[in-house]
Amino acid sequence: MLTARTVLLLILLLTFSLHHATAYFMPVECCFKYAQKHVRRAQSVYETPRDCSLPAVVIVAATGAKVCADPKNLWVKKIMKKLQRKK
Repeated sequence: MLTARTVLLLILLLTFSLHHATAYFMPVECCFKYAQKHVRRAQSVYETPRDCSLPAVVIVAATGAKVCADPKNLWVKKIMKKLQRKK
């Protein structure tokens, strides 16, 4: 029969291995809601991974603040186009 220490060790190993396996497939950065205000001075822009439940564009402001925005909004499209022209 297994001792309590052995059972505890097996449970801990199983827990950490499951956590590691699920963490491997998790996207790095997702947005859960969109910002309501426009970003005036955008420095850069990038899209969130496709694995995220809410498709979003992250706009990095000149101050370094990151803002989640709806990629379907006209003002977001304008910012993306403007930054693309600068490249």
